[in-house]
Amino acid sequence: MEEDKRKNIEEKPVNIYQGIARNLLLIGITIYLALSLFLLLGIFLETPYPLVVVASGSMRPTIDVGDILVITGVDYEKIIASPENGDVIVYKIWGYDVPIIHRAIAKTEDGIITKGDANKDSDPWSPITKEQILGKWTGIKIPYWTGLGYLALVLKDERYYPISYLLIVLLILLDVLFLVRDGILKSRGNSS
Repeated sequence: MEEDKRKNIEEKPVNIYQGIARNLLLIGITIYLALSLFLLLGIFLETPYPLVVVASGSMRPTIDVGDILVITGVDYEKIIASPENGDVIVYKIWGYDVPIIHRAIAKTEDGIITKGDANKDSDPWSPITKEQILGKWTGIKIPYWTGLGYLALVLKDERYYPISYLLIVLLILLDVLFLVRDGILKSRGNSS
């Protein structure tokens, strides 16, 4: 009995600021590890964009909004262009930051003509040059129904603006509330 009292006296009450700092450190380490893994995956797959989240439905039914695609680097000369079974390539167009994921349907002297599977016509910004291509889809994807792609879209503000900011603030508030609750419960346990 006396040993239990001594343990309670030796235990420090939970400091909310220490708990917040610990949680922020854990979040920072998690972000660092995720970015490191992303960079290593990019080196291994030979592309700066090894994982791409689909933000539009232009490639339905093959690819859905919220799917996360695994992308690999590709030699421009080896890209297969065909309306039915051409390579799905990832590229950037000038003045637009989000990568576009469309099928290569034809090759010309000026570049590759692309089109979304769900679109009626080819892309008006075609042809795509060698410098614009980031890679091609490997055929591997994390399906939209896992929710990971939607979470990434929300956090990147590509969809559902301003929900991403509200979600982050809500998570921080929940974290603080749980820390306060734990501090209160421990202080009550120490006083009895």
